[in-house]
Amino acid sequence: MKALKSLVAIAIIALFSLSYSGCETTSDESCEQQDMNEILNCGVEKNVEVCCTTGSGCVYKYNGQDYPDTNAGLNNLADALGCTYKSSANYEEEKQLIIQNLIDLKNRAWFGLN
Repeated sequence: MKALKSLVAIAIIALFSLSYSGCETTSDESCEQQDMNEILNCGVEKNVEVCCTTGSGCVYKYNGQDYPDTNAGLNNLADALGCTYKSSANYEEEKQLIIQNLIDLKNRAWFGLN
């Protein structure tokens, strides 16, 4: 009887441990997508996607490449889009317009997490 109680206790502890470690916590993710050609003349459809994950921030994705949510990442992404702002007299203003729209896109993705 004593051995049976010990065996049951071990089995309960093992089941509890197994069920607890078998549970996997998943991160929430929210993504938004924008055709940047709707903002400036980019020539063709240029879809940018931003995905935000709880606990790890946001990443922009364009043309198979990831761009971090940093000043350098946003500048690199704005340059990679190749929109007409490069030949414009208002180069910096239009680049800032693209960057601001990318930030707005990120904010919509974050809003989707809440």
